[in-house]
Amino acid sequence: MGSNPTPNRTHNVRAQSFCPIENNDVEVGVTMEKVPEIYANSKIILSMAGSGNPWDYFKPSSKLTLRALHDGYSLVEIQRLFQVSEEELWERISLLIDANLVKKENEEYYPTFLIVDEEETKKTFHHAEKIGRIIADELSYGLEELKTEFSKLEISKEHAIDDLSLVLIGSKILDIGLLEVLVKDRTLLRPAPKRPSPERPDAQYYFFMIDGQPEHLGKYGEDSKDLPWENWTFVTFGQNIVKNRNNVPREKLEERCNEVLKKQKLEKPEDLAEELNVLILSREDSLAWRKTAKKVANQIFLKIKEKEKELLQFYNSLKVSRYSNNSLGEFMCWYIHIAYACAIDFLVEEKAIFIPDEKFGSLIIYTEGPQGLLAK
Repeated sequence: MGSNPTPNRTHNVRAQSFCPIENNDVEVGVTMEKVPEIYANSKIILSMAGSGNPWDYFKPSSKLTLRALHDGYSLVEIQRLFQVSEEELWERISLLIDANLVKKENEEYYPTFLIVDEEETKKTFHHAEKIGRIIADELSYGLEELKTEFSKLEISKEHAIDDLSLVLIGSKILDIGLLEVLVKDRTLLRPAPKRPSPERPDAQYYFFMIDGQPEHLGKYGEDSKDLPWENWTFVTFGQNIVKNRNNVPREKLEERCNEVLKKQKLEKPEDLAEELNVLILSREDSLAWRKTAKKVANQIFLKIKEKEKELLQFYNSLKVSRYSNNSLGEFMCWYIHIAYACAIDFLVEEKAIFIPDEKFGSLIIYTEGPQGLLAK
């Protein structure tokens, strides 16, 4: 879904997230376990998209244990590979069962999510790049209309669209908006599957494991946090990993948000925006932009729909298509994240989207109802 370190971020309060977790270190505190030789050169990365917090259910080597289960190794063989006791291995697996990431079937244990090897990871990335070009071209075609709609917003009196383009275009149109249209169409993508756990009985998310680099997941994603005021959300959008390191400025801002909400009694979302020094979109501006985002996302969706047959043929040509009942949905969720990330890179080159030096943008915004992968 690798290289150090693991950005092990908490998603128990986020309405929508796309979080990559990458490394082949397997540690708790300072304890290290041996990585089996067969996986020594693997670049295994995990990611989720939706609402939940599966990371609390991961122990040392859980990631590679999942890969070994996928590769057909028995529990006895996995004990030998990792040089662990039966009790230690069962502790790992039982936690993953609690998180609905592993199931037992015919006395065997299987991961319940998409797992992609290195060859098919690279093949999928290059295929999605072409769709990314189509997405970028369609967005560019309507860019002047987007600028016109932005000029009608109250915030345009003080800020140019460039100041908010990464969040308003990258997140709200190419990520959340496009995924929502695809989910509502129900052909290539459906709402994220429910994965209830003891800590998050409401959890609902797609989960993936790939053998590749962080960019092979799609390097941009949204993290959102529900705020104390009804329908108000704090959003960050951009890269979780920069030059093989956690995006520390992004993490610090999100932590700061949590601290402020915990320690201070604020009366309104504008107070939080001032404390965090981030922009806020008024309720009226938020609803107006959501309407615009839906329109543009639908136009992009129609272009993708023209490629539906080709996309399904490509999917069916891969081994992952024969893995589980959820494979198409999880595959397409991963695929679209790659494609829109490529589109963003194209649009940055063409100066249609501007990325801050910290490689992420932030915004407090008003939202009504479930969106993106959680749309109904």
